[in-house]
Order: sequence, then C-alpha cells, then structure tokens
Amino acid sequence: MCEKYVNDDFAAARKRLASANVLLIITHARPDGDALGSMAALARAAEAAGKKVLLLVPDKVPPRYQHLFGTRLPAGPDQFQTLADRADTIVIVDTCAMAQLDNLAEHLRPRREKIVVIDHHATADDVGAVQWSDETAAAAGIMVGEMIEALGWPADLAAMEAMTIAVVTDTGWLRFANTDGRCLRAVAGWLDAGVRADVLFRKLYQCDRPQRLELIVRTLQSLELHCRGRLAAMTIRKADFEATGTRGDETENLVNEALRLASVETAMLLVEMPDAVRVSLRSRDAVDVSAVAGRFGGGGHKRAAGLRADEDIDQLKARLIAACTEALNAAGGGTEA
Repeated sequence: MCEKYVNDDFAAARKRLASANVLLIITHARPDGDALGSMAALARAAEAAGKKVLLLVPDKVPPRYQHLFGTRLPAGPDQFQTLADRADTIVIVDTCAMAQLDNLAEHLRPRREKIVVIDHHATADDVGAVQWSDETAAAAGIMVGEMIEALGWPADLAAMEAMTIAVVTDTGWLRFANTDGRCLRAVAGWLDAGVRADVLFRKLYQCDRPQRLELIVRTLQSLELHCRGRLAAMTIRKADFEATGTRGDETENLVNEALRLASVETAMLLVEMPDAVRVSLRSRDAVDVSAVAGRFGGGGHKRAAGLRADEDIDQLKARLIAACTEALNAAGGGTEA
C-alpha cells in the first residue's frame, strides 16, 4: 500500500489486529454496502489468517447484502454482551459515532480499551482506544483493503468482492465526488484478480421487488422544491410502507433521485420509521450537509450525511428546510426561500 496513508493510528490498529485472537466485528445500525462489505471482507481475511471471528450488526442485514455472509448472518444486538466478552478485540467499521450504534453505545463505553475503529467519516466520538480515521478515504472498504494488505492476511475472491461492494456503493458506482485515484486503483486490483463488476451490479441493483418501484413512485410524488429549485425535500411515511408492502431497507439511495434535477444542489429524504424519523441528506458542492446534520444530532460527510430524530416528520422537515435554505443562501444564490 502507499505509505502516504500510514500514520500512528494506522500502525496502532495494525498492531492490535495482528495480536488479536478473537475479533468481534460490528458496524452501525441501518447498515449499507460499505459497512457490510467492510465487515465481510475483514472477517474472511482474519479467519484465513487463523483468527476467530464473531460478527454483529445492531440492525437487520438488508436482503441485497446477505450474500456477503453466506449462511452465517451476523448476530443481533441482544447477543452483544456475550460475544463482546468472548472477544479480546472489538473492531468497529464505517462509523465512529455513538449515535449510529444505537443500543450498543452503553455497552461499548466500558469496553473502550479493547475497541479498534476503522472509519472514514468526519463525525467522530471517543469510541475506542485505537481509532484509525481517514476522511480522505472514499469508503471504509478502501481502508479495510489497505489494512488487510499491511497485515499480510489472505484475501480470497469473496473478500475482494465484499471490498468492491463497499467501495462502489459508497461512491455511487464510482461516479460521486469522493471517487479518486486511490479507490480506482484498489477496485482495478480487485477486478484484475477476478471480481466481476457486472455480476455485482446485478446482485445489488437489479434485484428489486415490484413493491419497491411502487415506493419510488410515492417518493417522487412527495417531492417539493424550495429555495428556487435548489433544495429538494421528499418524504416516505408509514402509510407508504403499508400501502406498498415495502421495508425500511428498500429506501436505500432513494434520496439521490432528486439530484436528477439540474437545479437541485441539496436533497433530503425523510423516512418515518416505527421508532423515529430517519433523514438522508445529499449535496453537490455548495452545502456541507454533515454540518447541517450535526445541528440535529447527526453527521457524516460533506456531501452525504444523515440523522434520526424522535420528532413529528412534518415539523422536522420544516426545520431541515430552513437549515438547508440558510446554508444554500450562505453559499450564494440569493435569500428567497
């Protein structure tokens, strides 16, 4: 790997992983392709290196990503204490925010000394004794690949497929602004080793149920334009899930649909879930949506962020529209809402 990305935190994480005997690998709630691909790849490489590996996700694994784990899906949050006590090292991938770990947060704090974090987000809490964070990485999967290489752990085709999924899902199939030479070189290496991008694309994006298309229609029908067309707001309500027979995980990436409009610089999608309202924020260039999300207890990247709130969806939408409009106006383009 390039020495440019090696620092003291990287070295500390590598040392802890190399000396570990039993790893518990976890990621954030509502896991995406980067989170799950990074988990699966690290797990396969660690097992090939002779480590005992345990997996846990504080939420359900969406069906489109279940193939990453074969017949052994990660355990649920109710098993955390048992698995955490068995492990000498806990690895958290693709988040360094306690809010994203849901009910696990209270159990992680007393185990801080045996936690290693591998993450690429700007939002960071004091989660682990070792925290390797690299905001320049397009995806956590890039970092996992570099760590596996540095450790000299074997990476089979399935591990490389998992890392490819991690990267392509977090870069919009290599078209988002975070796509750089570092991630392209990594993906090229995995493709040269036998990964089939066309096969992965079918598994991820050509496997929808008809019900999801109905949900997309409802989502687009909810679209509102604000700030002279620069801001798009969409909502998915409980009634939409009930009417279409869809699941919460089937909202993944729907926020990006509003960015098809040439005028839209910032987009938001509010999803009414049984326990809270989940919000996804996206930006082209003008607005740092991680800063907007931070005002509501969330976080993420400059161009992709999120939050969840225990609040009426319409009231939350109004506050978010005001915050995004303020940010857009500050970036230039007038003051009218």
